[in-house]
Amino acid sequence: MGYLLKNEIDACVADSKIVIGEKALIAKNTIAPNTIIFMFQAAATDVRTRTSIQVSESKHVEPGDFGAFANHSCSPNTQIVAHYNADTNIAEIVMISITEISVGDEITFDYATTETTVTTNLLRKPCLCGSPNCRKFITGFQELSHTEQMSLIAKEITAEYLHI
Repeated sequence: MGYLLKNEIDACVADSKIVIGEKALIAKNTIAPNTIIFMFQAAATDVRTRTSIQVSESKHVEPGDFGAFANHSCSPNTQIVAHYNADTNIAEIVMISITEISVGDEITFDYATTETTVTTNLLRKPCLCGSPNCRKFITGFQELSHTEQMSLIAKEITAEYLHI
């Protein structure tokens, strides 16, 4: 599948409509499916943080000042694709739209599609996404039921290291 990387900036950091009082990535323009929202490359670490993105079974990357504002949704409009090179300890994170994103929409991904588990300050925190299929709580992949895990895998948006 080919991906479109737009030259103009399609998103910005602004006030979240989902998590009041927090910041989020917001679409400045309509974003078509299969569009790269951002790419980020950095050294990986063993430390999981509230904003890090898991890139392998045990490695995490802070996604920069822009990517750190991507919030969770149980019905995300993007997915994270990560490539980790164990030889160099460098990871590349790519956020790609999976649906059309309208101007003003919050740009989200499902934390359970990249994270084995989430930090203790997020684990089982009430989910505020408001989607019809909201799971009600934020979790990582391992806290999901087998049925929920298989549903995410079937959507082809989960990281390979999470597949059971």
